[in-house]
Amino acid sequence: MANNSQEAKAESASTDDETEREGEKVMSRADGAEVLHEVADSVEAGKIEIDGEDGFTVAVPEQFELEVEYEETDDEAEFEVEIEWQIENGEPVSTDN
Repeated sequence: MANNSQEAKAESASTDDETEREGEKVMSRADGAEVLHEVADSVEAGKIEIDGEDGFTVAVPEQFELEVEYEETDDEAEFEVEIEWQIENGEPVSTDN
């Protein structure tokens, strides 16, 4: 992870059946909370929009799988929140209970 709070790292990868976009940025706890609030509001609204050079828009179904993970080693801790759902014919499909 970068030491400069202004430095951001973005990655984008595609294969025939998968597209992945990922970004990292060092920021304050308050700024991080603001980003998470924006993501939560977007999920609730049913559409996540990410601006920027590698920006994208994702439609979110009514129901999805939510995974929360915490990992800790001797020198690093990581907390991840992941939402996942199926796609059929390019459209999001709600996950069954």
